[in-house]
Amino acid sequence: MGELKLVCFDLDDTLIREIHSVMLPCILNGKEHDHFIIQEQEDKGLINYKLADYLRAKLLVGLKERKIAQSFLKIAKPLKNIKNVVEALHEQNIKCIVITAGPKQVAKVVCNIWGFDAYYGSDYEVLEGVFTGRILDYIGSEQKIEWLQDFCNHNSITPHECISIGDGSTDIPIFEYCGKSIAINSSPKVRESAMYAVDTDRSEEHTSELQSP
Repeated sequence: MGELKLVCFDLDDTLIREIHSVMLPCILNGKEHDHFIIQEQEDKGLINYKLADYLRAKLLVGLKERKIAQSFLKIAKPLKNIKNVVEALHEQNIKCIVITAGPKQVAKVVCNIWGFDAYYGSDYEVLEGVFTGRILDYIGSEQKIEWLQDFCNHNSITPHECISIGDGSTDIPIFEYCGKSIAINSSPKVRESAMYAVDTDRSEEHTSELQSP
């Protein structure tokens, strides 16, 4: 691994597929159809991804935060071997973090289940254990960079000692910051911005997985 000290993972369409981190709590709150309508508007270019997330946040009103941890593995569709990969990296003293535009409450569950060292996500307001439907602090591409830099500064890690793994446009600035980058299951545009590209889909088996280093 050379001088590698940190692997920074995106969440949606990177560690989990199909059921995104905002969609999961919408499903738990009985708002899957409403989520579909917002997603359709975003896909058609009628609204941008940030506005779409603020609209999705409103669908979470009344949801108890604890339900995410209770139901995550029942609903989410993660890549295989995530925990094994994180453990293998830890054995080589390489830290692993998750940075997502999705709710930090979902990123926290991911961190706890698979043993990541830290997590960062948009701050969806929760009062007395219940979502209010508001986003207090949204994480876009610029904020992703800021949180990565903050973690690196606190752990004496330089950009060339980092690998970023992601799939979307908000990951491109992080690709440019890190010494190495891997586009995973991504669009051609994102692949062009990364040093390496990987497609974990295996259509003949209908499975996806990460490989241990």
